[in-house]
Amino acid sequence: MLFRFLRRRPGYLVPLALPFLINPAFAEEPFWPNAELSADIPTLTSVLGHDHGEKISAPEQLVRYLEALADAAPERTRLVEYARTWEGRPLVYLVVGSRENLARLDDIRSGMQQLADPRQITADEAARLIDDLPAVVWLSYGVHGNEISSGDASLVLAHHLLAATDENTLAIIDPAQNPDGRARFVHHYQQHTGIEPAPSPIAAERREAWPGGRTNHYLFDMNRDWFALTQPETRGRIKIMLEYFPLVHADVHEMGTDSTYYCPPPARPFNPHITEQQKAGLDALGKGMADVFDSFGFDYFTREVFDALY
Repeated sequence: MLFRFLRRRPGYLVPLALPFLINPAFAEEPFWPNAELSADIPTLTSVLGHDHGEKISAPEQLVRYLEALADAAPERTRLVEYARTWEGRPLVYLVVGSRENLARLDDIRSGMQQLADPRQITADEAARLIDDLPAVVWLSYGVHGNEISSGDASLVLAHHLLAATDENTLAIIDPAQNPDGRARFVHHYQQHTGIEPAPSPIAAERREAWPGGRTNHYLFDMNRDWFALTQPETRGRIKIMLEYFPLVHADVHEMGTDSTYYCPPPARPFNPHITEQQKAGLDALGKGMADVFDSFGFDYFTREVFDALY
């Protein structure tokens, strides 16, 4: 639904924050019911030894699974290391698209850069590029390292896009924006979990010692570093984003075990630099997502109070 909408509305650039909590309703179902999945694309279990939701995938396991997907479908993927964390962990993104679009990836980047500055091209040239280029969607997961479901959700999506579809949309998946923080949380969880996982919110595996896994090595909340660009993780990410100028950037968080999904639009007040066109795009995206969520019976809410101001 989202990708079909993007092909109809090529003019929107929308920064978007989304949660992705693996829904128990899918425990016995594929990611998208009735989808025909290619057996040529390796499953998480075949690569890492556990299925989605059974264990928390450590940062190196996220990368290992994306490497396996890239090896299985080299003509439809490109795995790129774009930076290193303070602790030396690789930051990577996986490009997923059609064979045709992956073969012309350099031209797509060049076209998106031209569209990003309309002062440099004519209206006719812009119209031609809009008609020719695929929608580029950038999906970033886990800027807060202890919001662990988002990173695992990135693997669900990556497998589905390769095994079930061959879209004209170009999807870019960054599975872990903060692998140092994620590693800190995974280490804590492995040390404190018992024979059976405890659902209590005060169970030892959920009660992190200071500083917890939210921040990076130097305790920066990198969700506050988009403007200042003080951290290597953020600087690397912004540099590569400015090569693609994605039509939509989804910043995928985890809202917590007692929360439902958050869909746009956000609540007022809006930052004055958010344009009316972007607001309209948020409304349209939110309605499209709500339609799909309604079809599955997922709970959700809109107008998160802090999202559009700072």
